[in-house]
Amino acid sequence: MNDCDMNKAFSSALEKKIPKKTVLADFVATTLCMEKETAYRRLRGEVPFTLRETSILALKLNISLDEIIVQGENDSCNKLLMRLPKSYLNVDKKSPIIHDAIAYLETLMEDSYSEFAMALSGIPFTLFFPYRLLSRFMLLKYAHHADNSLTSTPYDRIVEPNELIDCRNDLECLLKEITETYYIWDRNIVKTLVDDIKYAKSIRLITDEDIVGLKKELYRFLNDLESLASRGRYEETGNKFELYISDAHIDISYAYISSPERHASMLSSFIFYMMMSEDANAFAQVNHWIKSLKRYSTLISGIGERERILFFDQQREAVDAL
Repeated sequence: MNDCDMNKAFSSALEKKIPKKTVLADFVATTLCMEKETAYRRLRGEVPFTLRETSILALKLNISLDEIIVQGENDSCNKLLMRLPKSYLNVDKKSPIIHDAIAYLETLMEDSYSEFAMALSGIPFTLFFPYRLLSRFMLLKYAHHADNSLTSTPYDRIVEPNELIDCRNDLECLLKEITETYYIWDRNIVKTLVDDIKYAKSIRLITDEDIVGLKKELYRFLNDLESLASRGRYEETGNKFELYISDAHIDISYAYISSPERHASMLSSFIFYMMMSEDANAFAQVNHWIKSLKRYSTLISGIGERERILFFDQQREAVDAL
């Protein structure tokens, strides 16, 4: 890749992060302390970004420079970017992962059609995010593994960052605006979560009193999901929602999101996060994998009432064990 191509690729990466050109120009000018017209010349490619300027902007917007450098050089190697905060306290709207998710969905809403599909080995943040106690337990799990301390923070001392609370409604509304959504669940998702809660209790990270509240919210979560699956559509937008139950074990959660203008694939990484790539080959492979998995799965939304009732009764029985 020559210098001209690299500068063009970097400008494209900037536009994906901030699609509106006037807003992007303002951001570049402010960040690099330059005149707005100078920023426009950089973005038009009349004057290339310097290495220092590129580094500052890439750091601010969490753009992977190595991904840009190898773009098109090795199609057999699909790039995935992993980014993780050092502490659960950094899991908020300002964190690049959640910020990028919201920004990407907002961009997607500009297109006439959008599609989102996930194969799930665990409950994803797109589903547990609206539930305060469930979200708090997921933060507990993250803190237990991520925080570098000899003693873990107990459940009753886990405090959701304010920015995370603020963006909950934004993310929930944006997800409902997606034209078609597909979830493929592993049959043991809820049982696995129940086992995690039992383990947390066994090492005194959560009390019986806390579990009572969490248990009630899990029932509410299942009731809401069953109602959504029964309708087969989001009530607020009328957009399509399909829920499948896989007959084969799902080892890791993976997903894709697409529209006529853009696409991305994702692999699960540590509860709240997914490694994301806009590489066309990676998207095609994940898209094919999910559609292939549908053949080994049972659709329980819309139609399939008997299977749906049986499945959700089994999930409630799993929660009963808490």
